[in-house]
Amino acid sequence: MTTPARARSRVLAGALLWVAIGGWFGALLLFAAVVAPTAFSMLPDPRLTAHMVGRVLASLQLAGMGLGVLLAALGGGLGRGRLAVALPLVLAAMCAANHFGVAPAVAAIDLTDPAAGAGAGARFARLHQLSMGLFLATTAGVLLLGILHAVRELGEEGRKKARIP
Repeated sequence: MTTPARARSRVLAGALLWVAIGGWFGALLLFAAVVAPTAFSMLPDPRLTAHMVGRVLASLQLAGMGLGVLLAALGGGLGRGRLAVALPLVLAAMCAANHFGVAPAVAAIDLTDPAAGAGAGARFARLHQLSMGLFLATTAGVLLLGILHAVRELGEEGRKKARIP
């Protein structure tokens, strides 16, 4: 039997889960669809544009690390299964890899420096593609996480209705 306090905490945890998933997904979409394209089309200096976009992306990656851990805890607390715990942790790890590994390597390449050599452009392109791949995979993963929770929630509701006389 569920106590009223337990029921309230489940409702609050569920609300926090949906706000976190929606906020994360919305922020990722806003960055990809509005912030980055607008910056690259309006700012006159490509280096300034890259710096600005990098700063916004860094904030998204740090937020993603925290949100991944939060969503794993909420998924576990709500009893949504192993995948609901593992997936957000994988997403947080992808954000960490991008933030601490790929992004600094991209930023370290100065394409305007003649001493950088011919391979600098190819290395930059490879790393940038990896960063974009991690970003897109994270975005898809957050969407998948939302679908997973929606399916589990619908299943829980169906089981509750089946028990009501």
